[in-house]
Amino acid sequence: MIIAIDGPDGAGKSTHVELLRDWLSGEGVACEVVSKWHVLDEDLHPEARFLRGTKLSEFRLCIAEMPSLARSLFIMWLYAEALGRVAEVADDRVVILDGFWMKHAAAELSYGCDPSLVDAIVAAMGSVDLVVYLDVVPEEALARKRGVLTPYECGLDAGLDTAKFLAQQTAIRGSMLAWADRDGWQRVESGPVDLTQKEIRRIVSDALAEHLVVSDA
Repeated sequence: MIIAIDGPDGAGKSTHVELLRDWLSGEGVACEVVSKWHVLDEDLHPEARFLRGTKLSEFRLCIAEMPSLARSLFIMWLYAEALGRVAEVADDRVVILDGFWMKHAAAELSYGCDPSLVDAIVAAMGSVDLVVYLDVVPEEALARKRGVLTPYECGLDAGLDTAKFLAQQTAIRGSMLAWADRDGWQRVESGPVDLTQKEIRRIVSDALAEHLVVSDA
C-alpha cells in the first residue's frame, strides 16, 4: 500500500510521516518512508551519484534559481526517482511518501508552468492508494517556520520576504484544496500534533483494513 502525506509548506508533513512510521512499526506493520530528497543518498539512488557531495541546503537553493521549465521538469524528476524507489520496496511493506507531486505541482503552476505540462507529468506519475492532505493556513505556516524560509517557499524571492511567502502559500493552498475536493483526498486540519496524528492514524487504519479486504478478495 502506498500512502502520500502532502500539504503546503509548514503543514508538518515530515513530522507526521515520522510519527506515522513509528506507530505502524510498533503495530507490527512493515513500512518504509520514501522522500524526493533521498536522491542525495547514493546508497538508495546510485543512478543519481552525479549529485555526490551536494548538501541539501545548497540543492534547494539551486533548484529555486533554475529557469521555470527546467525547474518544473527537475522537480518532477525527483518524484520520478522517488517512485522508482517505491517500486523496489512496495511489494512487501507499506510505503509512506513524504510529500508527492501535489505541493510542487501547485507551486510550479503559480510560477507560470504550462498547466498542460503539469497535467501530463502528473498523469505519468500514476496514482497512490491514499493521499492525506494536511491543511494549514499560510499565517499559521509562517509562524511554524520561525523565520527558517527558503526562496522556493517565498515566490522565489532570495530576500525571503514574508509577504511573498504568504502570497505563494495562499496560491499553493488554493490549488491543493481544489484537488483534494476533486480527487477525494483525505483532508486533515494540521493543528496540535497529537490530535492531528490521531486523525491520520484513524484514516490510515481504515485504509489498511479496506486494502486487506480487497487484497484477500
